[in-house]
Amino acid sequence: MGLDDFLKNTEKKETPFGVKEKISQQTKLIKVDEDVHKELKIFTAKTGANIKETAEQAIKEFLERNN
Repeated sequence: MGLDDFLKNTEKKETPFGVKEKISQQTKLIKVDEDVHKELKIFTAKTGANIKETAEQAIKEFLERNN
């Protein structure tokens, strides 16, 4: 699915990549498998979610279940 298809299928006027947010807190880089990153990008594009917030929530839930 290309960008034009995304815009047409979701009826959005802008891409999820057009919004720049100011990150006020310190962040760390986490390297993940390319396929996992691709699935995360697809999920967030379909739901309109934020990649950073979605990944953080998934990590928090994992830690809660495994601590």
